[in-house]
Amino acid sequence: MSPETRVCQNCKNQFGIDSEDFDFYSKIQVPPPTWCPDCRNLRRMLWREERALYKDTCKLCGKAIITIHAPDGPFIVYCRECYKSDKWDPLTYGRAYDFNKPFFLQYRELMEAVPRPALTGNNLVNSEFTQSCESVKNCYYVFWSYFSENAENCHSLLFSKDSYDCYTVDNSEQVYDSLHCDRLYKVRSGYFSDDCLDSSFIYDCMGCSDCFGCINLRKQKYCLWNEKLPKEKYFERVKYWDLGSYAKLQEAKEKFHSLYLSLPHRFAHVVNSQNVTGDIIRDTKDCKVCFSTLDGVQHCKYIYSGGLNLKDSWDVSAGGDSSELLYEIYGVIGHAIRCFFSVGGNNCRETWYSDWANNSSYLFGCISLKNKQYCVLNKQYAKEEYETLISKIKRHMNEMPYTDTRGRIYNFGEFFPPDLSAYAYNESFAFSLYPKTKEEVLTEGWQWREPQKRQYQITILPKDLPDHISDAKNSITEEVIGCEHSGTCNEQCTTAFRITPNELNFYRRMNIALPRICPNCRNAERRKWRNNFTLWHRNCMCNQKNHFHKDTPCPNEFETTFSPKKPEIIYCLDCYKAEYL
Repeated sequence: MSPETRVCQNCKNQFGIDSEDFDFYSKIQVPPPTWCPDCRNLRRMLWREERALYKDTCKLCGKAIITIHAPDGPFIVYCRECYKSDKWDPLTYGRAYDFNKPFFLQYRELMEAVPRPALTGNNLVNSEFTQSCESVKNCYYVFWSYFSENAENCHSLLFSKDSYDCYTVDNSEQVYDSLHCDRLYKVRSGYFSDDCLDSSFIYDCMGCSDCFGCINLRKQKYCLWNEKLPKEKYFERVKYWDLGSYAKLQEAKEKFHSLYLSLPHRFAHVVNSQNVTGDIIRDTKDCKVCFSTLDGVQHCKYIYSGGLNLKDSWDVSAGGDSSELLYEIYGVIGHAIRCFFSVGGNNCRETWYSDWANNSSYLFGCISLKNKQYCVLNKQYAKEEYETLISKIKRHMNEMPYTDTRGRIYNFGEFFPPDLSAYAYNESFAFSLYPKTKEEVLTEGWQWREPQKRQYQITILPKDLPDHISDAKNSITEEVIGCEHSGTCNEQCTTAFRITPNELNFYRRMNIALPRICPNCRNAERRKWRNNFTLWHRNCMCNQKNHFHKDTPCPNEFETTFSPKKPEIIYCLDCYKAEYL
């Protein structure tokens, strides 16, 4: 089909559907979307929790638990052990499809009947206080991480160890406060940097060692604030920047940010990739509008965090691991094939509108099934019955669609409605990437949850912490430290926090000052170094006369995540290479 321009049912802005999009929709036999790419991603992210955690009790064994579900909600929540056990059977909650009621309402009713996990994760060793992790050891307050150990306050680690306060760091060790990095060793505050060691405050540096406060460097040593120094001079001058002192740490942060704004940046972080558009892309081929994709992603579009041999998929938020033909999913991984409009799941095939499916196939509207086939709303059918029923359900979804309070219509081919999510907007991933006020969320007809009232008895204020880590006593681990933000930042602030013994030892070993804000606020501050998942058409800002364009402005144009409203200086790849490579 020829490309078309349509109006988003949600934001009312125009968006395009290309010929390759129509080909994909035809291949998987779904109608074209009625929401634009950004709104589709927001809608999916609203169906997954991020960092909001609560205290409750398991409704099966009665033990105290930490859970992703607010205790005053309508859901039945089991601890991780009970949820995985054979003490209950999800099929007992199955029900016949009701052709007198919209599908999405029936699904929400099933959600409130089937027990939900307090926390998810597999193969965890001494890592109970983690969420959605796989094969991790000695981890605490770690989210969505895999094959990592000895980590705290991290999100999206992969094959990393001894890492604290990191976001999307791979194959690294002894790393602190870093974001979107690969193969680091003994690095503090590294951003978009790879193959670096013994360095602090580096941005877009590759193959560097013994560098401090540096940006856009390649294979350099002994550089301080982008100035190349003799070895002895470097170590003499870097002594001033003693990051064990909180005052010096803050001074370094301010100087580093000023240097960052004064230098040009490449329009996108793309490494070893071909025919791609988007940002934060590594080892990817033939992909458009993709963000945070890595390791073998091929022929995909509208991917928002995917990797490990994800292929032939559209509209994926957090998915991959040798999967293909995924559409409108969040968190589906592990050899998944032809999974659509689903949230969570592992090693599944041909699943539609399902959540937390494992090792299953041919499911429609199911929750928490494992090792099952041919089920609708958690009820088992014979193959022929299933196929006949699915055809009827798809027609029924179009004949009796769900309509929300704003008049948005959800037929077959739409992802789950945001207002039916198990999570409030400010509990979900959508909140951090598409921030909205309470008033905006409620106007949309979506859920908002007031921050839970904390009963912490703060024993020490951040201003009373010792300036230098060397002056921190072991007893600091017994204190309840007040967060400087005091819950006023709208960043899921916990208002107070503790320092664990392992964390204290790490700060001492790495010579890092004690933090003054809680882990959630630290996570939000760190993520400000990353742009949102929106592409802007822009021109190169270079006017250097020694580049190929000589006395005229650079004519190159590109798609970038740097908004025109942002203060950064943005170069095309040709000008960036001419300046730094």
